[in-house]
Amino acid sequence: MTTTTLTTQAPESRTLLVDLRTEYAALAACRTFNEYVRQRGAGLDGGVREVDLSRVVVVDRAVDLLAHSDALTVVRNAGAVRHVVCIAVGMADDASGVPVRLPTILRNEVTTVLWVGDEHGITWNPGEGPAPVVVLVPAGAGYNHLDDLLEALTAKELFDEVAARAAAMPSRVAVPGVRVVSNRVAGDVLVAAQRRAVEAIVTGGDRVIPAQPGGQDPVALGGELARRFGHPDPTQPTGEFGHARGDAERAARALGAALATAGRPWQPLLPQRGPGIPGLFRRSAETLHTYREALRRLLLTGDAGPDEQRRAKLRAEGVTLPPPPGGPATDQPAAVDQVLRTTLGGIGMGRPLRQLVTEIFETASALRPAGSAVRVPSVDQACPDQRLAELSSVPAMPGGFGSLLVPLLMVLAPLLALVPAAGSPLGRTVAAGLGGAVVALLVLGAALLRGRRNRIGLVRRAAVRDVAMVALVLVISAALPVVGAALLLGGGLGGGLGDDLGAGADPPVPAQVAWACAGAGVLLAVVATGLWWSRLVAAWRLRLPAGQPDRLVRALTDVYDEATVEWVLTDARTRASDAVRTLGSTLDSLGDELLAHGSALDAGPQGTPYTAATTVGAVNAIVRHDLVTLTVDCVERGAADIRRGERDGVPDRVAQDARDLATGYDRYVRHDGIQHPPPRWPARGDRDQLVLTWWRGLDDFRRAALDDGPVQQLCADDQLQLIGKDPAGAVVVAFAPGSAKEAIADAVDGLDPGRRPRPAELVWTTAGTSAGMLHLVPLRARVEFEQLEATA
Repeated sequence: MTTTTLTTQAPESRTLLVDLRTEYAALAACRTFNEYVRQRGAGLDGGVREVDLSRVVVVDRAVDLLAHSDALTVVRNAGAVRHVVCIAVGMADDASGVPVRLPTILRNEVTTVLWVGDEHGITWNPGEGPAPVVVLVPAGAGYNHLDDLLEALTAKELFDEVAARAAAMPSRVAVPGVRVVSNRVAGDVLVAAQRRAVEAIVTGGDRVIPAQPGGQDPVALGGELARRFGHPDPTQPTGEFGHARGDAERAARALGAALATAGRPWQPLLPQRGPGIPGLFRRSAETLHTYREALRRLLLTGDAGPDEQRRAKLRAEGVTLPPPPGGPATDQPAAVDQVLRTTLGGIGMGRPLRQLVTEIFETASALRPAGSAVRVPSVDQACPDQRLAELSSVPAMPGGFGSLLVPLLMVLAPLLALVPAAGSPLGRTVAAGLGGAVVALLVLGAALLRGRRNRIGLVRRAAVRDVAMVALVLVISAALPVVGAALLLGGGLGGGLGDDLGAGADPPVPAQVAWACAGAGVLLAVVATGLWWSRLVAAWRLRLPAGQPDRLVRALTDVYDEATVEWVLTDARTRASDAVRTLGSTLDSLGDELLAHGSALDAGPQGTPYTAATTVGAVNAIVRHDLVTLTVDCVERGAADIRRGERDGVPDRVAQDARDLATGYDRYVRHDGIQHPPPRWPARGDRDQLVLTWWRGLDDFRRAALDDGPVQQLCADDQLQLIGKDPAGAVVVAFAPGSAKEAIADAVDGLDPGRRPRPAELVWTTAGTSAGMLHLVPLRARVEFEQLEATA
């Protein structure tokens, strides 16, 4: 995103025009010139608020100059006035042939007199004389070249040059000739450009420009701003709510500990303490239900009221809120700055205000605390009734072996214990004892396991099934191995065994191996019982809602922690949200005001025949640039007020500012053109490039100061004998706006080498809308001065 730095321009210095033909009475009624200026308002249309009084152009009919000497005295006696150019229109005395009769107040070195014998003038070729050409304008146009002269002299640089050149003439009175092309854009073009610009700025026209890739979603931005607030210290509740939370946590921990130790192989040998696992599940469900209901009531209690009232209510429930956290945290100004950066970036990318307003309101809604009551559904989601029902009715522990490996070990253990019987008669006796011991271990283990299962894993005991399972273990561990051993010893192995032993042969199984097998059988008997218990518990855990109580307690505690943060930061986040929402309302009012401005515009008078052809696309670009600058400036003004906490009336104040700026802008560009923004207008750096593009499209205007063609000499045919005929005595002053210097240099490059002027000789103006040439010819006729008592 490109960041635009807004600066404030100094006011343009323009020459003040006083037309005594229409303003004599107003000026003569004032004691001082400053009083007259303040009453009239500055500028031709009252649009410019600061004016340079050091240069004044006075226009009057030549016949009235003596009668208006008192008004001229008011001007000349003003301390701020440094130089006056007096334009006398018409003949002072037709009968005696006197063109100019001046009061002596104008006979000084700081007054220059230009005589305009005829406002329309005659075509004149500089260096030659009158041309055989008459320029005709449309009927009713009301256009004359005196207006061109007055417009040109509003530029102080041209004023100074004309005053200096005319002062060097013999009679100190010159007859001006003009060739002026104005860059003032016609009113209908300016109105269309402004309406198109405000429509695009506010609504986007027929399209809505989406956010750029990587741009921040408004809801996500609101959440990010909310997370920037410092997190308060954890709060440990007391009272009824604290007891409910503690009971739920302890029940969950007890259940977790019981489940963690239940699967240990030696667990059946340990004494049972406390309730069984189904009872722990029921206890956990009950405490969770109590915790959930207490939290629901707490959320409703802390929902309403200001901060102090909320804290008092929560203290009564056993919750003491910590103070808001210190250190860096998002506050009202920081939230406004972040949203302002996003907003200005969107305006710079051409996104319409209406779309930005919607996004700002979404951001404010995401930033604003919704109140703890809205978290009640979150409580139900964190600990739903279905989960509590599952905890209250857990399935019983399985009653089988849990794995086929367990009965196999029960068969294998007695068989291994009987292996020493294959040795000596002593081995048979010992083997019988070991086999009985192994069977006893297995049966005893089964009885202990079933007893522990009844205590830890069942709700109601099933004695018949327990006896049946113990009997089944007896059968597996005693009957099957005994039968198998009898068959083994009494069969082929037994027949040859007696003979071999009787003959003193070695036993079929070495003694060491036989006794090792017997020990392994005893060990397998113990392992079988432990494995049986572990597999049963493992299979049972797959069917249990294991871990749910812990997760449900954590989920409820998370809701409580979030509510605590919201309670602590509610006031701060509410202020920040209100500030952001005020910024959105400001943009909304600003958009309405801009649209109203566009609808109220009046095209006014159209362009004159001597106005440069308008490049509409470039005009639209400059006007839109200026109105975007106006929008950005107004938004920043409103944001500054909001940042200071002065939110009341910000939308109305910004709308009023926008109304004043837009009205002044329209008035300014109609009178002064679009090459410069109005005085004190916030400036953006890329405007100069847009103006240069516009200049390059105005070929007639660019060449107006460069061509050596004819001018309109402001005298009539029958007044030629009153002006000098020596071409060497005439002075040519070419001028053009300084902002068009680069474009005019391009025009010079396109001229024929023989006609190429030197741009360094041009007078570059900082104000005015014209380019062209002034042709000053000395007045040959006598100039009469008259001393009046009123001015003595």
